[in-house]
Amino acid sequence: MAAGDDEFLYIVAFKDSKNVKDIFVKVAKELSCEFVNKKNKLLENFEVQLKDYFDGKLKNFSIPIKFFGTDFQKKVWDLLYKQDYGTTQTYGDLAKALGRSGSHARAIGAACGANGHIIVIPCHRIVASGSKGGFSSGGDRKEWLLHHEHKYN
Repeated sequence: MAAGDDEFLYIVAFKDSKNVKDIFVKVAKELSCEFVNKKNKLLENFEVQLKDYFDGKLKNFSIPIKFFGTDFQKKVWDLLYKQDYGTTQTYGDLAKALGRSGSHARAIGAACGANGHIIVIPCHRIVASGSKGGFSSGGDRKEWLLHHEHKYN
């Protein structure tokens, strides 16, 4: 699922993600709008980019995004957006990259869980130390995305 207008992509989520309803409610409230089932040029462009991503032809999305979150979450998402395709980093490493101690790993995980732009903001590339870690769209999906990117990297 994706939502956007002619200027920005606001939401990208899997229909069955545990937080998808909360994300739509949050963004609708922030924008004072209702979502309708209608395509526009930006969403059509995103659809092409998403297909190219799944076909292994696209590694970086080039679509304007609008974030809705705290300043800390926005910093995390901005850094995630720059995470190289096919690579992983731990929550602790990401905390350090933000100038925080490794003890902020849980806050990083919470920001990843609140990410409203699944795949475009690649929170699936952030892993726990010694395991894959969580993913708001499910561990199997995270594993698949990591494998997919490794295959085409």
